[in-house]
Amino acid sequence: MLKITAVIAEYNPFHNGHLKQLKKAKRETSADALVVVMSSSFTQHGDLCIADRYTRANWAIQAGADLVLELPTVYSLSTAKGFAEGALKTLSMLGEYTLSFGTESDEIEDLNMAAEFMRSESKDVSNLLKGYLSEGYSVAKSRTLALDKIRPDVSNMLKSPNNILAVEYMKAGAAYGGKVQYHSVERKPDDDKKFMSSTKIRNLIAQNADVSPFVPPFVDLSTHANIDKYNVISTYAMKAMSAAQLKEIANISEGMENRISQSSFNNMDEFLGLTSKRYTRSTIKRIAASATLGLTKDLIDLANEQPPYCTALAFKPSKKKALFALLAQSDGYFFFKHSDCEKDCPVRPLVDLDEKAAKIQKLCI
Repeated sequence: MLKITAVIAEYNPFHNGHLKQLKKAKRETSADALVVVMSSSFTQHGDLCIADRYTRANWAIQAGADLVLELPTVYSLSTAKGFAEGALKTLSMLGEYTLSFGTESDEIEDLNMAAEFMRSESKDVSNLLKGYLSEGYSVAKSRTLALDKIRPDVSNMLKSPNNILAVEYMKAGAAYGGKVQYHSVERKPDDDKKFMSSTKIRNLIAQNADVSPFVPPFVDLSTHANIDKYNVISTYAMKAMSAAQLKEIANISEGMENRISQSSFNNMDEFLGLTSKRYTRSTIKRIAASATLGLTKDLIDLANEQPPYCTALAFKPSKKKALFALLAQSDGYFFFKHSDCEKDCPVRPLVDLDEKAAKIQKLCI
């Protein structure tokens, strides 16, 4: 049986840290095949990707991946919990595999303990959570505040974004029993100054600074998305929608549609001023992206009701036959290319959403 290691990624853009993770994951798990499931056109924080999905997928192939699958947009523009559940649902089409992820510590058992605790949320935590939510805090912040009171050790572990996602992956993986094993790649101090986060790299690109020391030689960022173009498109999309239309958009609840429709924002910076204790900057950006794409609550329901689906973005010819056969015999829908999805296919509206996201990303290059 093919021994598969999987990685969940965004690669916005691909950098030296990602290269290190892929090499270490493949080596330490003795994988026969390394599969990446990657956000295609938008990230979990609601940002438009700096390069198109095929370019970023090919970076991963050049770095050692054998297959890159597209993470459906309906999942990539979700909370950390929804992102993790969607990614694990997509990867379930592989059957058994090891999931490798980056963490702030190398203690898988500690992370698993945190995941177990979060999954079996106690009554005390639940009551505290409701209290903080009623005070207007976001779900993530409310959970942190509740855990600070009940389990400060777990709360401290969940202070870093990498650990938060790792725990969400492990929580989501519990639904698949022993089919998912875990492998962590610890983030260590960068004494050689070769590593920089994707966010910092994007900030440098915006300043026309040289980022070549922080990305592999095969990563060409000379052409990239113009975020200002996207901001204009997104601002118009939201301004053109009524409160009733906004109410149907994913990530909008509790009357936020009225606040948006009554606001006098004229650009994205002003729209981001709608942040609050409940609606963080990332949530507001996800709302903007969801409105731009027409990502509705009905599409989320459809994704939850249907079996998983995935589309191949890039692959190594030597592993194509074995991996494609594995995906084709799964209970989900596997597409070699997006046009393979027939018009009457139940997940066609979700594939159309992926295509719309890609077209908007292309408009902004």
